[in-house]
Amino acid sequence: MSEILAPLGGISDLPAALNTGADAVYLGLSKFSARKNADNFSVEELRTVCNECHRRGVKVYAALNTLVYDSELEDFAECVRSAAECAVDGLIIQDLGAAELAKQLCPELPRHASTQMSLNSVSGVKAAEKLGFCRAVIGRELSREEIKRIAENSGIELEVFVHGALCVSISGQCYMSSVFGGRSGNRGLCAQPCRLDFSCNERHNVISLKDSSIIPHLPELDALGIASLKIEGRMKRPEYIACATDACYKALRGEEYDYDRLAGIFSRNGLTDGYFTGNMSRMQGIRSREDVENSGKALNGIKALYKSELPRIRVDIHTEIRAGKPVHARGNCGGITAEVYGEIPQPAQNAPLTSESVCERMAKLGGTQFFIGENTAGVDEGINLPASALNSLRRELAAQLDLGVLRKNTPRYEVKQFNAPASEKRSRSELSWRCEVNTTEQLTQAVKLPFELIYAPMRILGEDTPDKDRIAVIPPFVLSDCEDEVRSRLLAMREMGFTHGMAQTIGHAQLLREAGYLVHGGHRMNIINSYSAGVCAGFGFEDITLSFEGTAAQLAQINSPIPCGIIAYGRLPLMLLRRCPIADGAPCGRVNSFSEGAGNPCGGCIYDRKGNKMPVLCGGSSVEVLNPDLLIMSDRRQALEQFDFAVLKFTDEQELKPVLDMYLKNGKPSGGLTRGLYFRGAE
Repeated sequence: MSEILAPLGGISDLPAALNTGADAVYLGLSKFSARKNADNFSVEELRTVCNECHRRGVKVYAALNTLVYDSELEDFAECVRSAAECAVDGLIIQDLGAAELAKQLCPELPRHASTQMSLNSVSGVKAAEKLGFCRAVIGRELSREEIKRIAENSGIELEVFVHGALCVSISGQCYMSSVFGGRSGNRGLCAQPCRLDFSCNERHNVISLKDSSIIPHLPELDALGIASLKIEGRMKRPEYIACATDACYKALRGEEYDYDRLAGIFSRNGLTDGYFTGNMSRMQGIRSREDVENSGKALNGIKALYKSELPRIRVDIHTEIRAGKPVHARGNCGGITAEVYGEIPQPAQNAPLTSESVCERMAKLGGTQFFIGENTAGVDEGINLPASALNSLRRELAAQLDLGVLRKNTPRYEVKQFNAPASEKRSRSELSWRCEVNTTEQLTQAVKLPFELIYAPMRILGEDTPDKDRIAVIPPFVLSDCEDEVRSRLLAMREMGFTHGMAQTIGHAQLLREAGYLVHGGHRMNIINSYSAGVCAGFGFEDITLSFEGTAAQLAQINSPIPCGIIAYGRLPLMLLRRCPIADGAPCGRVNSFSEGAGNPCGGCIYDRKGNKMPVLCGGSSVEVLNPDLLIMSDRRQALEQFDFAVLKFTDEQELKPVLDMYLKNGKPSGGLTRGLYFRGAE
């Protein structure tokens, strides 16, 4: 049966998860947690949680799932060491370099690929497996059919979010909080700007979604072989965790659960299963006054759900009471055995012991994690023992079994020393210029300009495209609903003469490699440290465009075995969505992921509360919300020359040459612009 995976924001949440049926819990440490504002756990608290969980056969996963700068690698290594010494059962990791470092430090400690890695395809999960992950947490935006396809073609475990808050952006691809406020979601400090009132036409709150709940579908997911059913909520109160875990426990067993109470404890105008069912209309939701009032009402009685220990481990007990010999009890639970001895029975003065009365006394395991299975006793006639003696015997037996269960479920790891990466840096080549285009008109202009490489979406490329050896094909970001078609198209384009491809995820890299392309990494890979650059090199990347969530100085310190570049111009992406906010969830722009009709600027936009306009760009399989201000670095040549190449990212520009000329001449820009995070950075 699939495991129920419950969140822990702090140690006070533990009974709420354990006593309502969680098979595993996940939590964050004081550093590198994607929920930095949760209470999180000290090393001592983590050790306590691991012991309490392992005594019950429950697993513990530590979320070290933020991007990690080079300056933080030693601290990250210490967190891995602490997690291993506390005996966690797995690490949830986003950063490719962090995962590689964890592998080097403690090869036996399982690693789970975080949903922040944007895993939405069979290729993505296969790539995660090749990189040494044993489990992939796949995207919340996937449908039933898409999950099924991935499950049927995966060689590692899958984890699916089944209840909790929905990020409107594809996980790992939201930069709005960092660009607007310097608080990065990829670093665990998302300020949740999507919950503010962004509007489109007469509609408001267009990028705030209801919470997701696919709990009624848990038996279906279990039948697909999904390893873990995950509840979101490390920032929620214990009652929320208890209510959601209890609902999952019952639904997975085909029992009725209290849907109204679940929706009442926390929701934003109700719950949605829109992504799972494929009906993405009416998914908008905000936290209303009525929702808050309903939460207060729903709290009544929930503590009763988790006030008592949940018996979860069957114990078979046999008791022997023979005249003149110490009473003897033997217990067995799942191959773990224990034997204890007690007092010598005395001749009975009144009612002698019977096997039935002994079994009744030994079955009283209430308050422990055990429940009685086979319960037998051999008792001589005419003897007796005080009830206190049998109670003491039973308690001692339970204590011995408890130690045995803890010992069996506590993993032991050998942790190696951290060795900092070599400080000698690869020499940089002379700065070259690349561009990313969005339309056929832009591509026509770009091939006439001295760009070293031109990144272009698959949908605008074909047999008649000139300069194929200078163009890198960009597959659709979301592959889950078109992976076979993309693979076939890539192979056909390879025959046409295209040789370069741009990977925005490890899934893209896997697909492009299989089709025989030279792989260039895009900025959406979120590469921000030397280890990550090394992983990309080992996976066959020719070069990598670094994340724009670091400062120019931080990024320049990355010691990479392959060339590195940065985004030097364009509208920075704020969010990448599966659901169009302008069309209220309708498949806007999705004429065909490979046709010219999809992906052109739809002319749409959304507005913030101050009336600032953010363009919305349809990309066939996804929708991109763009920053209203252009990133311009033409007068910051010194910063750019620390890298091998600079990418000019075009979206709605009509003329490309003036932009390139401005950079070639170190032109001083005018008007509204942004320097992104290259000088101010993000937390």
